[in-house]
Amino acid sequence: MNVIFGTVLISAVALLLFFNPDGALAAMLSGGEKALSLTLKMAVIYAVWLGIFSLAEKTGLTEKTAKVLSPFNKLLFGKLPPPAEKYVSLNLSANLLGMSGATTPMGIKAVEELDKFGGTAYATAMFFVINATSVQLIPSSVLALRTQVGATNPSDIILPTILATLVSSVVGILLVKIFVKGKA
Repeated sequence: MNVIFGTVLISAVALLLFFNPDGALAAMLSGGEKALSLTLKMAVIYAVWLGIFSLAEKTGLTEKTAKVLSPFNKLLFGKLPPPAEKYVSLNLSANLLGMSGATTPMGIKAVEELDKFGGTAYATAMFFVINATSVQLIPSSVLALRTQVGATNPSDIILPTILATLVSSVVGILLVKIFVKGKA
């Protein structure tokens, strides 16, 4: 796949340099500048959320979140050990807030804990499906991106996002429950 993308990129740059060298160089410089600017802005947003989750962990809020989400986790995953349940709950909470990139460290720790527990294929598959479909009540990353590019009403995507992620999550959960062996 990398060969295909590399070939397309090299071909496109060669054609642009041959037919419009001034435009090609200006576009590459402008695109690089915009990409760097957006990356820095998104890094700040993720840093804030990761800081909030770190504070939540230090104040014991993560354990309370795990207790609140415990019935939901048992329904989806079956019996989980407390460390795995904590990280799964944090991951689900962050996804609900639309911070999909900020959930990665918690997702990795949740998978590590599921592996230590001898996590079943069912629990791991369910975790990955829920992360892939990620129900979002507040799609903060998308809202931030829409605000950065000057959208007139960045929040007009909230309802469609909730509906789309809810439908995809329900379908994904049902498919895992139907097709994955070793159910909870």
